[in-house]
Amino acid sequence: MWRLDVLTTPDWVARVETRPVELLSDHAHCELRAAASAQALIVKYTEHAALVQRMSAVAREELLHFELVLDELAKRGGTLLPARANPYAEGLLAARAHRKEELLLDRLLVAALIEARSLERFHLLAEHLHDRELAAFYRGLVPSEAAHQALFVELAKEHYAAERVQERLAELRAAEARVLRALPFDHRMHSGELDPAPHARTGGAANVRP
Repeated sequence: MWRLDVLTTPDWVARVETRPVELLSDHAHCELRAAASAQALIVKYTEHAALVQRMSAVAREELLHFELVLDELAKRGGTLLPARANPYAEGLLAARAHRKEELLLDRLLVAALIEARSLERFHLLAEHLHDRELAAFYRGLVPSEAAHQALFVELAKEHYAAERVQERLAELRAAEARVLRALPFDHRMHSGELDPAPHARTGGAANVRP
């Protein structure tokens, strides 16, 4: 189970599925960035042997997912489009603390939140896409995405007090919701929500189960 402060509505799927090549291309770039982020953690924290080993495995898996997304693109006659700025990730990175003693904490929790949002959207795509083959593809990615978001939180708790992890996670979860609310809709994995209806904006944290 994962908690997010704002939910994506199924209407988001109805919009993104009209341009599957754009969605898949953006998704491929997300996998590349995730692999790069895992590698960056290895380079930055070489002294943490367990973290290095686990991030190596994550980087490999993200690159494997990149290749799988490329295959889905090819099935639909598409190719990888040029990389674009990612305002969602940039917004979350801007929310990170600049205190050296908690920089690792925020790196891990921001990564966990990105994985959690991806998990939520993969689940929606699996449930609501009219292209059932693509829906099955996203359903197949749900378990690994769930494992990744849990791993980042687990690593945070290995390096920081559990109470502090939960406190900071709540702060960053609220920041993630603010970033998402501010984004416009686009045919991208982490674009803004389509429906600004109050029911999607309020009511506290929401449970997301893969």
